[in-house]
Amino acid sequence: MKTNLVTIFFFILLILQLLSPSLLRAQSSFGVRAGLNASNISFDLLPNRSERLGYHVGVFADLPLIIDFLSAQPELSYSVKGAAYKPLNERQNLNMNYVDFLVPVAFKLGDFDLQLGPIVSYLVSTPDFKLSNETTLIVDAFKKWDAGLSGGLSYNFNKVLLGIRYNKGFVDVTKDNVRPTLGSGKSAVGQVSLGYKF
Repeated sequence: MKTNLVTIFFFILLILQLLSPSLLRAQSSFGVRAGLNASNISFDLLPNRSERLGYHVGVFADLPLIIDFLSAQPELSYSVKGAAYKPLNERQNLNMNYVDFLVPVAFKLGDFDLQLGPIVSYLVSTPDFKLSNETTLIVDAFKKWDAGLSGGLSYNFNKVLLGIRYNKGFVDVTKDNVRPTLGSGKSAVGQVSLGYKF
């Protein structure tokens, strides 16, 4: 069902692009954005799980589909995600660093952009997690690919933008060999960012 929704989304995007060339009079723009992540992964068995703070930094484009109404805003970013937990009394971070590719459609509402679209992520780090103060377990525990849906809101003033976004993963990121230890888990990331359009 989720695969069908993503396919329909891309099909609609393609149709809009093909049917509205006469409306594409506005100039495309490009920019950079960076900000703070608050991430978590819903591991069933991870003790005392909580949010992990990280960051994201990336580049994006604003490609008009319908002038002053709709645009595509593809983005490529590096994002530090994961979860925090306390196996005993010491707080630990599960570090999961990703390259994210987002393809949101933005609805123009005056100075605001309302964004919604798919996100695909590739794990570039080798996460480790500590089960006790004396034992660090490093395993090939996590899937390289994650995918989900991203939604957000940006406020634009001149060339600067301030945005908030929520990315929800649909993929269980744990492999079979670690599921008895961590359980299944799907990612969730809240982001606050500052950007600049050239």
